[in-house]
Amino acid sequence: MQSDWRRLLAYIRPYRSRVIFGTCFTLLLSLSNLPLPLIMQYFIDEVLIAGQWAQLNLILMMILGLHVVRGLFSFFQTYTITYLGQRLVLDLRHLLFDHLQKLSLSYYDKKQTGKIMSRVMDDVTSIQSMLSSQVIRAFTDFVTLFVVVGLLFYKNWALALMSISVVPFYIANRQYFKPKIRSISRDIRESWDHIFGSVQETMAGVYVVKAFSQEERETHEFELSTWDNTELSMGRQFMAVKFSAIAGIISGLGTSLVLWYGGYTAVQGTMTIGELMAFYGLVGFLYGPAVRLATLSANIQESLVSVERVFEILDTKPDVEDDGISRLPRIKGHVEFRDVCFGYSPDQFVLDTINLDVKPGMTVALVGHTGCGKTTLVNIIPRFYDPILGSVFIDDYDTRDVRIESLREQIGIVLQESVLFDETIRNNIAYGKMDASDGEVEHAAQVANIHDYIISLPDGYDTRLGDEGMILSGGQKQRIAIARAIVADPRILIMDEATSALDSESESLIQEALKNVRKNRTSFVIAHRFSTILDADLIVVMDQGKIIETGTHETLLQRNGLYAILYEEQFKKSLNGSASDKSQVLETNA
Repeated sequence: MQSDWRRLLAYIRPYRSRVIFGTCFTLLLSLSNLPLPLIMQYFIDEVLIAGQWAQLNLILMMILGLHVVRGLFSFFQTYTITYLGQRLVLDLRHLLFDHLQKLSLSYYDKKQTGKIMSRVMDDVTSIQSMLSSQVIRAFTDFVTLFVVVGLLFYKNWALALMSISVVPFYIANRQYFKPKIRSISRDIRESWDHIFGSVQETMAGVYVVKAFSQEERETHEFELSTWDNTELSMGRQFMAVKFSAIAGIISGLGTSLVLWYGGYTAVQGTMTIGELMAFYGLVGFLYGPAVRLATLSANIQESLVSVERVFEILDTKPDVEDDGISRLPRIKGHVEFRDVCFGYSPDQFVLDTINLDVKPGMTVALVGHTGCGKTTLVNIIPRFYDPILGSVFIDDYDTRDVRIESLREQIGIVLQESVLFDETIRNNIAYGKMDASDGEVEHAAQVANIHDYIISLPDGYDTRLGDEGMILSGGQKQRIAIARAIVADPRILIMDEATSALDSESESLIQEALKNVRKNRTSFVIAHRFSTILDADLIVVMDQGKIIETGTHETLLQRNGLYAILYEEQFKKSLNGSASDKSQVLETNA
């Protein structure tokens, strides 16, 4: 945890001048309370008892002036600390988001989006509160304690010893509750992770929820999750109340001792009433910071859980390191897999000794049963994953030896589920090349057979798509995704069941366009419909992570292997068994 503190201080260092100002104003605000008991002593002994009523104006001016000064200190302290806190939130969230962008896909395979959001938003806010207010408050309370203790001993050493005799009880109280509060705080944070994750999944799958009439079930699951979180929060609050109550009892014990012994000395005449009241007021400034420090300790324990969770993300290393020393030049598209093995766990390979040589401009179709490794194979080309064994070469460059950005900017990818942003159509297409001109964007849309539809909209290319492209049909979304993939003129094109979301009419519109797109490009197509692979230069049949057959459609049918079996199975599922259907449909269970 000490190393975590040092790391946190590194984030504060750029704002050390603000920290100094905030600390000074907080300290001055705290110390400005101390003259009040001394003023009260003078008021009792010199005005009320001695009857010097002419001094009332002086008392009034001193108290009024003190509150004016405190108001100024409070303004500058609040402004400085608020600014510091907001900048820390900004920096930490930017740092987290930037790091999340660099993490490999394998991290997101294991983590729910909602849980990640919980750490980026909720945990960072908790850290901001600790750094910008709690730590500064703790520092100033420590200083205040030392100053007050000095004043107490100066005024009456015997009463001072009696007043600080209860301080060890504060420490014991803190040490007893510290691990308990930290443990339950960790449970609460994990509970929030679960709630955020569940809400994100439910909102993302709202169509499925409604399609199967599972609204009540999801509501019930949410209620259970939030109830568990509420019970944990109540447990923490109950523990905090016990902690504060014991601290209050300790304070009561200390003040009782002071009044008991101080009253005795006042009766004996060795201490004036004003001195006793001043001492009593200063003791309040002793126990007040002591109780706050104890309470702050509990709050800091909660925040330290957030620190651990944030640093857990920041300490996560990407599986795919961008340590290439040179940029990949403009390629021709020669892709070669050499003895590639890959597994998501070390004891089980998803890809087993893959050897594949794809010449520039070839169209390669990948077919096979679900889970055979087709998607994993194409994901290795842009280095979403790195092989455990073997290498992938593009134009004789090992992909691990070049900068990832220079590799991926020459690869266009269209996924089965198109992802569009709540932006204009123009910006969604230009996402594949951020500096694309209007002409390049429109040309890509024309190639994808979506241009005519776009210009028929009232705002044309400036039409906002809404959340996840809600104004578009599935086929229209996919064609925009295809336009986005080709706007940068990639040398390698990867299509992961890219036409599976298209109806027959949409598919007929796009098939000729896809043939044009694949010209002079190396294309990898994970096939869902036969029409997408009929003219492939090479069909690769996979089973259990291995390549078991390669060839053209005609040669593979003649071999009567797995490809022929898949063809027959899917042909039998077609609406009719006429020979013409064989040239229209091939479902490969990909």
